[in-house]
Amino acid sequence: MYAKICDMEMLSTYVTDVVVGDVLVVQALVANPLDWHHFYEKILAIKKGNRTDFTVVTKEGERLIGSGEVKELERWNNDGKFGFKIKIAIKKQKSLSDRRVRLETSLKGSAEQVDLQIKQAVR
Repeated sequence: MYAKICDMEMLSTYVTDVVVGDVLVVQALVANPLDWHHFYEKILAIKKGNRTDFTVVTKEGERLIGSGEVKELERWNNDGKFGFKIKIAIKKQKSLSDRRVRLETSLKGSAEQVDLQIKQAVR
């Protein structure tokens, strides 16, 4: 898993949960205090209501690119582990599977047109 929200990149070692629907939810857990300091500065720059771009790769390998509005931002400290959760209301979204579906549809239409042209040429 991978997530990039605003200028903050999170690798799979930090990302614990990604939920995609009308709202994108990314949750991360950071065990190293030095890493947390890096994330904390970037989290402070994110404000509720801000528009942000995002890139997310899920466990299944699905890549989502889009933009939305930050709805909620939580951060916590629990027994020396630090975490945060960001919720983004998705406004625009593109996924790799959307492109595949569109490509297959357009190829299917093109194949039908080629078949029709061949039949007309044979007559």
